[in-house]
Amino acid sequence: MIAILLNAGNDVSGNPRRVFVVLNNKGDIVEAIDEGYGGKAALFDKYPAVNRGLSPSSFSTTPKEYRELLKDWSK
Repeated sequence: MIAILLNAGNDVSGNPRRVFVVLNNKGDIVEAIDEGYGGKAALFDKYPAVNRGLSPSSFSTTPKEYRELLKDWSK
C-alpha cells in the first residue's frame, strides 16, 4: 500500500483541508483519511506500514476534490 497527501489549503476559518488517499498495489483507492489536526498520525495509526513509515508525497488539489474524496472513500 501507498498513500499520497492532497492539500486543498485552508477553509475560510483557517481549518486544514488535507486528505490522505490510500492506494492498493494496483493503484485503486482503498480509503480517504482526513488529516485534520492529527497530522501524519491520522494515517499511520490506521496504516502503520504504508509508505514504510516515510512521509507521503504531497500534491495540491481543489476543495471540491477534497470533499468528494472524503464523501466517497472515508470509512
